Amino acid sequence: MSKLYKYNPLFLWFKNPKTEKKFNLNSFKDDLYALRFVIVLGTTLSIIFIFVDVIRYKADFISIAFRGGMALILITLGGLTFLFKKNNFKFTQYMGILIALFVSSIFFLHYHFNDDPAFDIFLSNILMVLIFITSTIMGMRFRYALMVNTINFVGYIFYIENINYSAIAERQISQLFVIYMVGILASYLLDRQKMTAFINKNELDLEVKKVDELNKVKNKLFSIISHDLRGPIVSLKGILGLYKKGGISETEFKQLTNNLESDLNSSSNLLDNLLAWSKSQLQGLEIKKSSININEEFENLKKLFDSQLKSKGIILDISIPGKSTIYADRESIQIVLRNIISNAIKFTPWGGQITISAKKQKDNKVELNISDSGVGMPPEKIAQLFQVNRDTLIGTSSANGAGIGLLLVKEFVELNNGKVSVESSIGNGTTFHVLLPTQ
Repeated sequence: MSKLYKYNPLFLWFKNPKTEKKFNLNSFKDDLYALRFVIVLGTTLSIIFIFVDVIRYKADFISIAFRGGMALILITLGGLTFLFKKNNFKFTQYMGILIALFVSSIFFLHYHFNDDPAFDIFLSNILMVLIFITSTIMGMRFRYALMVNTINFVGYIFYIENINYSAIAERQISQLFVIYMVGILASYLLDRQKMTAFINKNELDLEVKKVDELNKVKNKLFSIISHDLRGPIVSLKGILGLYKKGGISETEFKQLTNNLESDLNSSSNLLDNLLAWSKSQLQGLEIKKSSININEEFENLKKLFDSQLKSKGIILDISIPGKSTIYADRESIQIVLRNIISNAIKFTPWGGQITISAKKQKDNKVELNISDSGVGMPPEKIAQLFQVNRDTLIGTSSANGAGIGLLLVKEFVELNNGKVSVESSIGNGTTFHVLLPTQ
């Protein structure tokens, strides 16, 4: 279960305040309708019993006064519920507590001022019904139902034993206790069922959203494959066909293939990224952490990109102490660094410079900084940087960027318990900050 949905197993509230609020907002309408139903039920029963008392006892002022007064107040409280807004979801719970304690207080008073011996089991029976209503159809959260039922149960014991003793009423305590325990259990199970249904629905919605996102990414990837990978291969095929047929000279062939080299390098890098991303999405990337010498990794990447650096006259300056290390998965970190450097080369103009440095941070972490003197990016582009996007910037050698590389950068850095951020502005280059653990 996600941390968002962890809850207190005893009193049933979500530990995350935002999730607790979302759950209550989600339950607002049901809770409000349940509260109104109980108010209407209580009012209707009060009015019915007024007529029953009048017919049965001819004239019972106490019963008429108590039941009539309770009906009038319940109608007033019921009218107030129509002022409740969704953001005031707590009011439905507080109103439920108020009504439950108000009704029990009315019946305590009714019992106290009635001298009829037949009334000795009246109060306990009423409290049993009230406990049932509070625990089930009232829609009250478990912790509030527990509080109200406990007040009524303990109040009954105290009242019978210390204020208005009755042997018959005292014998009702054991039965009332059974109903009290059953009510607590029912309230607990109902509230927990509501929370479980809420969790399942939200996790299902989240999974559906993830599937939708993956489908969108899949469609973008097919578009990337059809354009970025197919284009250079088709061009190479056409050049080879012309050369074999004698349509172009050897000198022209060399010139054309030189132009295709950078495109094929980009396609090769893109293919590697697609395979890595597919593996991470379909099979899950297995993270095997070890100590990695950062200086050695960058020196190896410098050799890898040597031809591209020379073709654009770019200087790659690595200013990292020889013994600087990080603790991460080598394969995924190599993909991260390769993509950031490739991106820097792509957007750095001829004769520019790329600078790589490292800075020790607190909490056993190191920050890698890869800066270029390239074209830079506007803020809105930075916000979309770690997404697969066909609407991308054009590199300084007219090389398109598909975005899959930077998507991998973010995903793989986070898998290694790190963070990645970007600073950039138009005309002032770009700096990638990669924070990774050292042990």
